[in-house]
Amino acid sequence: MKLRSYRCLQIVLLHVLILAPVFNSYSQSVSYPSKPIRIFVGSVPGASSDTYARIVGDALSKNLHQSVQIENRSGASGIIATTAMLGLPADGYQIQLIYTPHTLSPYLFKKLSYDSIKDVVGIGRIVTAPLVLAVSAKSNLKTYQDLIDLGKSRSLNYGSAGIGSGGHLSGEMLKIYTGIDVVHAPYRGASPASTAVAAGDVDFAFIAQITARELMLANKIRVLAVTSKVRSPLLPNIPTMQEVGLKDFEFNNWFGLIASAKTPNEIINKLSNSLREVLRDPELRKKLTSDGSEIVVDTPEQFTKFLSDDSKRWGPLIQQIGLKGED
Repeated sequence: MKLRSYRCLQIVLLHVLILAPVFNSYSQSVSYPSKPIRIFVGSVPGASSDTYARIVGDALSKNLHQSVQIENRSGASGIIATTAMLGLPADGYQIQLIYTPHTLSPYLFKKLSYDSIKDVVGIGRIVTAPLVLAVSAKSNLKTYQDLIDLGKSRSLNYGSAGIGSGGHLSGEMLKIYTGIDVVHAPYRGASPASTAVAAGDVDFAFIAQITARELMLANKIRVLAVTSKVRSPLLPNIPTMQEVGLKDFEFNNWFGLIASAKTPNEIINKLSNSLREVLRDPELRKKLTSDGSEIVVDTPEQFTKFLSDDSKRWGPLIQQIGLKGED
């Protein structure tokens, strides 16, 4: 009798051990979020990704009834921020706002400590946005053709938010399509890159509309073209790169939220549902689209697949033009 009772106790204990992680995960998801959430951003304050993170973070805070804090870890095209986020517990309290360079990092940096596709899971995209080709308002460059003519007489330097950023890719695409010689000057984010072009420290830069907006209003930069396929509603008088003669030139930055792939599905779904709810709010949509951006509402599965597809899309081009990051 005692032996039988002992075996029954063993079986019960075994089931408890097996089911404990499940119950723990369920308990976490039910109470989530019970403490502040941190959104890591791989740029300095004032950059486009930082601006989007603060707009969405504030809305998520109200929707989830919990504080959402922004943590800037700028540099290395977002790698520093991703490394920091993945180094913390995968419990949904540390997530990251990423953009275009994230899916390019495997081709640019050989010594990544993580897999940018397999080690993360998408929560949802937020917006897609074109870039603008900008020069200093102090320069004599009035049109796109003026810039190209200058490029035929000497080498041009251009700034970007960092290696693998949309501005970097666009600058190299311009080099391929026109044959002019350009030299890349990477900065620690879009904000300092925009400041550099306004000051005339670089000849030109492809920067986000949301970053360029204040400089445009202050007449510190001049916009020559936009990288979208059609003209931007924000800049209806500015031609597209295709209109100025580069028929295949099109580029749009994208921005979205990710978490560690080890994060419980229930928590990812809760974050995703909250994100989709706030993206339906008219006031929030107005804030996010005031710069000409377009809102994207998708599921974790859709965004996760997008990350993989985007990496495959740009990989061959990066290898073709020989882009390399820092070792």
